[in-house]
Amino acid sequence: MLGTMIILLIIAIIFYAVYAVIKTAFEEVGFNGWEASTIVFSSIIFGWINLPLFYYSGWIIGINVGGALLPIFISIYLMIKNRIVWRVFLGIIIVAYVTYNFTYVSSSGIVSPFPLWILPPITASLYSIVAAIKSKKKAASLAYSSGTIGVLIGADILHLKELLSMPPSGMAVIGGASILDMVFLTGIIAVLVDALLYGR
Repeated sequence: MLGTMIILLIIAIIFYAVYAVIKTAFEEVGFNGWEASTIVFSSIIFGWINLPLFYYSGWIIGINVGGALLPIFISIYLMIKNRIVWRVFLGIIIVAYVTYNFTYVSSSGIVSPFPLWILPPITASLYSIVAAIKSKKKAASLAYSSGTIGVLIGADILHLKELLSMPPSGMAVIGGASILDMVFLTGIIAVLVDALLYGR
């Protein structure tokens, strides 16, 4: 009984720590506490939902709502709100290039080994600080948007042809690991790196 309670306590602490980190990242890009909390819980809840996009040669290509679709919508919102569309485009190109070169197609899908998967968010963060050095809020939004969409393009879209050339194994989902997916995590990590580099 005591062992079960300790395990549950550890799980609760880990869950709260993850929640706090992700919530902090969304506050850094300009959302208030309530909005940040809503986004975090929405990402977790809708992380169970995969939407099929198209069928090809036995493959079902889909997208996860919480792990990819929601981050894309947030990125577009931040780009328009902060008027950073053109600066984000350049960031997306840079992050996509880095991501493409440090990811590969395997039997498990499109993967990037540790610690190489850290490079795209660091790239997004460094670019954002250079591109918006006078505005921390815009830098954080740049880091999130260019990181999220850059990884989506560099990992999932540019490797799609390679994936589809492999023997079909059911459904391949963009952002399929929900909040643990590289698309979702890159935006969060990039914003947190921004915060550290800004001395907060």
